[in-house]
Amino acid sequence: MLAYTLLAEIGRIERFPNYKHLASYSLLAPRAYDSGEPAEEPPQGRHVGHVGRRTLKWAFIEAARGAVRHGGRWRQMYDRRTDGGQRNRNRGYIAVARELAHLVDIVWRKDVAYMEEPPPRPGLRRRTKRTRPGTGQPVAAMVGVAE
Repeated sequence: MLAYTLLAEIGRIERFPNYKHLASYSLLAPRAYDSGEPAEEPPQGRHVGHVGRRTLKWAFIEAARGAVRHGGRWRQMYDRRTDGGQRNRNRGYIAVARELAHLVDIVWRKDVAYMEEPPPRPGLRRRTKRTRPGTGQPVAAMVGVAE
């Protein structure tokens, strides 16, 4: 249901130059990045904009709630933002929803399927273990064993 809502509310993805514009249109981007508060108090942040698609904001936040319940990197992002779910939970969901907007932009523009783990980068090879675990000594003996 959320996919259809995103499709209907966003329309053509090409009309947004990048994901930041999509996040702003979805009411998930702050109007200013400074807290505007004195340094002695904890920062309160700024409100998100008022001009945009409220239904799109709702859809991304509902998707963020499901992603946080699912776990993985979304839960880690939420826990970092909310100190393990102890405070500012709604701001944590908004941060995850903004990342989901970034993900939607990438998946939609490049026409690729979402993967939980990204594919390995080209040119990277996995190193084979040349030492015994925990010892730092080579697996094969460098000097022949006297019998």
